[in-house]
This record gives sequence, structure tokens and C-alpha cells, in this order.
Amino acid sequence: MTDQVIYDRGYRTYDGERTGPGGARKAVYKDGIRRVLGLGRKSREKVYPWVMISIAIGMAAIIIGVHWFIGDLAQSLSEGVPSYGELFDLYSWIGLLFIAFAAPWLLIPDRTRGVLSVYFSRPLTVDGYLSSKVAAFATVVGGIYLIPQIVLHLGLGLISDDGFLTYMGANLDVLWKVPVITLSFVAMHGALAFLVSAVVNRPGVASAAFLGVLIPGRFIAAQISEATFPGARWTSLLAFDHLPRVIRDDLFRDTVTYPAEAVGFNGWTAAAVIAVAVVVSAIIVRARYRRLA
Repeated sequence: MTDQVIYDRGYRTYDGERTGPGGARKAVYKDGIRRVLGLGRKSREKVYPWVMISIAIGMAAIIIGVHWFIGDLAQSLSEGVPSYGELFDLYSWIGLLFIAFAAPWLLIPDRTRGVLSVYFSRPLTVDGYLSSKVAAFATVVGGIYLIPQIVLHLGLGLISDDGFLTYMGANLDVLWKVPVITLSFVAMHGALAFLVSAVVNRPGVASAAFLGVLIPGRFIAAQISEATFPGARWTSLLAFDHLPRVIRDDLFRDTVTYPAEAVGFNGWTAAAVIAVAVVVSAIIVRARYRRLA
């Protein structure tokens, strides 16, 4: 039998500030933002999110340039040069692809690498953990939708013939319409992305499943909604990707007609469906993580 030996590895007890549950939630929130943006990680992990963000902002800059080149803001708008509502459509695909990447990387690695037990051994509840992840997701994804709109709004004000302050005063409604539409995109797509990421254990598969449900689903729902059997029109509300766009159309009076609009639904109906989707997703994801805690 060998003698027992105790090695001093220099471990010390933590003598810093005890931040409690609030500090734990803040740490998860910060880590979520860094993870989505690739901060503190290898260069190749930064490429995708920052290219997506750059493209979205670049689109707003190009639109401002076109308006400036025409020289008259009223004329350029009458000629169909994109403005606030159309900008959402132009970069919504960027947001969709970013969400397909962001949500799986926020949730899945913690689960598959077995670190949830470490999180929940701290003063951090399942609700605190998930709310911090949602906050990180909403911060980054909301920024992708809002920042280009802010760039566009300020740019149009600077090139307006009426002057910057006059333009800002005449378009105060943009200050609430754009956030409302942004919230609808983040809520609808985020609810579906979090639901898929909570039940699928591989980020790539989760991303593909999210896009596979959202993109083909809207075409299938649109086709079924045109059928003649009773209740067919309600299937148009299963085209989840269209619902935020219906709200956008209501607020910016766009000329595009989506299937839900064609059968008589409006932005309030779309908002109600989005709210239900968020609640259902929250219940399922929370139940899933309570079992893992």
C-alpha cells in the first residue's frame, strides 16, 4: 500500500463580491451576446455574424445613396425607391439566416457539453437562465433589425430638402412603428428557433430544421388556404414567416398582399398568433429545461 499524499494546488476560496442571482443572470446574458457575435472566439467564428450585420447596414446605406442620387426625396419615394417598410423585406432574409445561426448556438452547446449542472449549481434558476438567453438573443437580433432602420431614418433626414429637424418632426410615427415591427419579427422567429433548439441537440440540424419549417411552410400554408373546404383560410396563419410582414403592411401600407391578408386577416390577427406562438414556445422550452435541471 502506498502512502497517501496531499498536493497543494494553490486553490483558494472566492473572496470577491457576491453578486447573487442577478449577477449570475448578467453573466449568462453577457456570455450569450459574446457567443452569438463570436467575441473571444476564433476568427472564423466571427465571420458569419459580422458579415450578416454588415450586409444589413450596407443595404440601408445603399438605399440612402439612391435617394440622394435622385436628388428629391418625394420624387424618389414616388418612383418606388425603398423606404422603411421595404427595407424590412430587403434584409429580413439576413435576419432569418442570423436567427437560424444564433438560437442553436445560444442553447445547444450548454446542453450537449454537460454544463447545465454547473449553471444550476449557482444561484441561477431555470427561468433566470432562459430569460438571460432570450435577452441576449433579443438584443443582438433586435439590433440587426433596428440599426439599419436608424441609419436609414437619419440618412433620409440629412438629405431631405425640408431640413433634418423638419423631416424628423414629420415622421415621428417611425419611432414606434419600426420597433413594433422589429418586435414582431424577433418574437415570431425567435419563438420557433428556441423551440427547435430546445429539442434538437446539433446546432447545424437545428438551423436546418428551423429554416425547413419556416420557408417551405409558408408556401404550403398559402396553397392550402386557397382551397375550398371549410376553414381553409385559417391555414394561412401557419405561414409564420408572413405574420410579421402582415403587421408591417398594416403600419406602412405596403402594396404586397400575403395569403393571410388575401383571405381577410389583418395585423391584429397576426399579432395574436405571434403572441400564442411565443407562449406555447415558452411553455415547452421551460418544461424541457426544468427536466434537465
